[in-house]
Amino acid sequence: MKGRIDGKYIKSIRHVKTVRLTAVLFTFFIVALSGCVENVEDEQNNTTEIEYTYGMANVESIDILIMESFPVQINVIAEGYLPDGCTKIDEIKTEREGETFNINITTKRPKDAICTQAIESFRETIPLEVQGLRAGNYTVNVNGVTGSFELTVDNILKETPDSMPPGQQVVTEAGNGTNINIE
Repeated sequence: MKGRIDGKYIKSIRHVKTVRLTAVLFTFFIVALSGCVENVEDEQNNTTEIEYTYGMANVESIDILIMESFPVQINVIAEGYLPDGCTKIDEIKTEREGETFNINITTKRPKDAICTQAIESFRETIPLEVQGLRAGNYTVNVNGVTGSFELTVDNILKETPDSMPPGQQVVTEAGNGTNINIE
């Protein structure tokens, strides 16, 4: 009775197909979900602190721009170069001592980095805090390159008295421009 298939055999075939289908689906979901898991080993390697070498930027020239406004605003344009492609501007620090503004532009470079050896130029605009200064001559020193500017008048905002005391209202008539004070 080769051609005869009994009920147990059919159930067994169905069971094998179900197990295979379940195994295939399980494998598919495991593979799909494995892309959602963060690689902890890579994350641990990336959290190590990068060590830097710090230095001073090579400044070649400065321009001092005086904006025609009141109070006067002054910007210093510093131009120079960085020694390689990995060196970046780290910090620009401005301090005033008397009539001299000292500006230090520092750089940082990853310690073990392999970089292009081509110099890279930079141009930084640095605003000076000059509001409240008296008229006079001032010096600007940016990493050893100096320039100067003159304030011809005190750069101090004077408080103007209120033209209208608090609590008073002024109404202007539309037709003739006459002001009416309401107290």
